Amino acid sequence: MRTLHLPLPTARLRLRDFTGEDFAAVQAYSADPRVTRYLFFGPRDAEATADYLEGLLASQRETPRTRFELAIEEPGSGRVIGACDLSMIEHGVFDLGYMLGSGDWGRGYATEVALALLEAGFQQLNAARIISTVDVNNRASIRVLEKIGMRWEAIFRKHRRAKNRWWDCHLYVLPREVWLAQAAPGGQRD
Repeated sequence: MRTLHLPLPTARLRLRDFTGEDFAAVQAYSADPRVTRYLFFGPRDAEATADYLEGLLASQRETPRTRFELAIEEPGSGRVIGACDLSMIEHGVFDLGYMLGSGDWGRGYATEVALALLEAGFQQLNAARIISTVDVNNRASIRVLEKIGMRWEAIFRKHRRAKNRWWDCHLYVLPREVWLAQAAPGGQRD
C-alpha cells in the first residue's frame, strides 16, 4: 500500500496532518452554517468537533492508512483555513473532498487544493480513479470539480439521509487514463 508524502505543498498552501492543537481552527470553520450547508454534518459544536478530531488523529495511526484527511494551512502564518481529504473507498478508488472557512472563499484555494490532491492521488497513491460526490445545489464545488478536469458521471437520488433530509448528489469521476491524457502539451505524466 502506498502512502502520501506529507506535507503536500501547493503554490500558496500546505496540506498536512492535523494535530490536537488544530482544535480551535477546526471548530471555527466547522461550526459555521455557511461552510457546512452542503455537507452531511454540522454545524459542529465543541463536543462534536472534539470527537471528529479524535477519530481523525486515530486514523493517522492506521496501517495501512486509507484515509488522508488533511489540514489546509497558510505556510507563512500557520493558520489552518480548512480541511481536505483523499479516502480509499475500494482498492484503487479514492474519494476527494475539501472545505474552507468562509473567510477564504473566492481565492482559488479549493481548486489549488483539489489539483494537489489529484496529483498526489494518482502519483503517490497510484489511484485508478478519483471520485467526488457533491450536493446538486453546491454550484461553487461543482465548478471546482469541473475546473480540475473531473467529469460528471451520474446523479444519485436520495444518496444519503442527513440533517433530517435526503440528499441528491452528483458523482464526478476522473479515471487515471483521462488524467494522464490531460497532461500539459509536450509532456506526459508519470
